[in-house]
Amino acid sequence: MFLSPLISGYYFGLKAVFFYGLVHSFVKFDPLQKHWIFLSLLYTAGIAFLSYVFLIAPGTAQYWGSWRAWYIWLGETAVIAATYFKLLDRFDEGILFWLLLIGGVGVVLF
Repeated sequence: MFLSPLISGYYFGLKAVFFYGLVHSFVKFDPLQKHWIFLSLLYTAGIAFLSYVFLIAPGTAQYWGSWRAWYIWLGETAVIAATYFKLLDRFDEGILFWLLLIGGVGVVLF
């Protein structure tokens, strides 16, 4: 079964707002820039909650096949988020910073 457009809209909308809030806090507050691992784990925990509520619990994500596939996907999400926040920490000024901010759309869509 595939996701209905309404559920998909809510899921990706909440995912985007949550990611925007984390990135905004990361950029605005200097102490958070030293804790990129915490932010990536917080993002992964939030995505785990959202995906469970919108995909796993209603039974709409049968294409994953098993819990193991969901855990692997969450691990990949954690690695991508950690890489993203580490790169934002490293390139805090210039054109690469702005390209990374725009590239955050890809993190949300994953």
